[in-house]
Amino acid sequence: MTDHASQASPARENNPTSPPSPRLLRAFCAMLLDAWREFLDAKILLLLVGLIGLLFAVALTGRIEPQPAGKNYLDLSARAMAADLEGVDLSQESVASMAGRLNGSVVWIAKAEPLGADLPTGQWNVELKRSFVPLVAGPLAAEEVQARFGRIADGQLWRVSKAEETSDALGRTVGMQSFQLTVAPGADLRLLWPHQFSLFGDSLDLTPPRGAPLGLEVLILQKLLTTGLGGSLLLLVSVVVTAAFVPNMIRKGTLELLLVRPLPRWVLLVMKYVGALVFVTVLLGLLVLAGWLITGILAGIWSPGILLALPSLILFFALLLAVSVCVGVLTRSAVAAMLVTVTYWAVLFIAGQMHNQVVESRLREENVGKLRPTSVVDSLRGAKPRREEPLKAGRVPFYRTAVGRVADGIYTVLPHTEDLDNLVDRQLMRDLAVSGPFRALVERAEFSWSQAVGLSLLHTLAFLAVACAIFSRRDP
Repeated sequence: MTDHASQASPARENNPTSPPSPRLLRAFCAMLLDAWREFLDAKILLLLVGLIGLLFAVALTGRIEPQPAGKNYLDLSARAMAADLEGVDLSQESVASMAGRLNGSVVWIAKAEPLGADLPTGQWNVELKRSFVPLVAGPLAAEEVQARFGRIADGQLWRVSKAEETSDALGRTVGMQSFQLTVAPGADLRLLWPHQFSLFGDSLDLTPPRGAPLGLEVLILQKLLTTGLGGSLLLLVSVVVTAAFVPNMIRKGTLELLLVRPLPRWVLLVMKYVGALVFVTVLLGLLVLAGWLITGILAGIWSPGILLALPSLILFFALLLAVSVCVGVLTRSAVAAMLVTVTYWAVLFIAGQMHNQVVESRLREENVGKLRPTSVVDSLRGAKPRREEPLKAGRVPFYRTAVGRVADGIYTVLPHTEDLDNLVDRQLMRDLAVSGPFRALVERAEFSWSQAVGLSLLHTLAFLAVACAIFSRRDP
């Protein structure tokens, strides 16, 4: 009876109809352990951790100091009361176009004194003057001024804690009103307030003397640490390290040991792929989390938008890893897998930049001779409107040239990885209330996030399917 049971046990083990879950789980855990050992053996990973640590250490030496700017934003809030700004986007609306929203009054700041330092956290005493045409507009009550002052579209630049009308009955009759206000910065003013960003204490200034909006500085710093320099370093080293995973698995002796397990060969390859992706995902998660913490510590702004960089980076690395696995199966060479993957990355980058040039050239031609309006926010920084100049005589817009058409055609079939980055940019700009040409770029209809994700996934699965097909049929 015992002998019969002992003979039946191997039969059940090799029975293909038996539940595969325990075998799959054990094999996957073995793959994860093998991937972890290969990561530890790669000394370049330690160099990567050191470089990223140095990058973050330098970032932590930064200081972000606010510059005097309260009077400018008080003047803007006063002028805004002379117009209907419901639903207006200050990053897109120009000063000239505001004239069509006037309500028959003029409002200005007669006197403004900060109660302390001119900071985005300090209160102000404000004397507000209003002149209106009695036949067009009527007087405002102090309660209405308190509710409207500092509110522009959906944003709140100032909160009015106290509002008293100081004008008399005669003044109200002839169209002159005055108010005494006590105001404090609203929820949205801090992001627009200019700040000076410097490194190593005050030794190295990275912004002009008048400063830059805090939201823009936080956006640039987050991008640099995650999807910019920090993310590029981590992805590059991860490509170098994982390029050897499949060739090492195919190496004589290793694959035979793996094939002893009663699992299809393509399953082993997919598990190797997933194991590498899991560890790089953990590293990317730590990178994004560290970038979020550093900008939060320096600026006191805890924008969740940067966390969207994690799925974007994971999807991009999944694509690169699929290319590396496919080339590794074809050539059985770690060097070839690394070089081809890095070349593919470069091709995607160049194709994305060429596509941006195609889009820019098309827009320039459409706007030749038109005056580019300056947004209200940009006008506060001293920007002036400019007219789009035509191309020099004889020059053809880039999107019409043969090179431009070929570049755009190639970009159409390649993964739109540039759009994955733009998706992160758009969310950051929404979180941080940043305006200007970058926002206009990512909001264009030419960029499709669903198409970017779909094409990236399609190419990833295609490379992985080819690798699995070859790996299943090729001799060890």
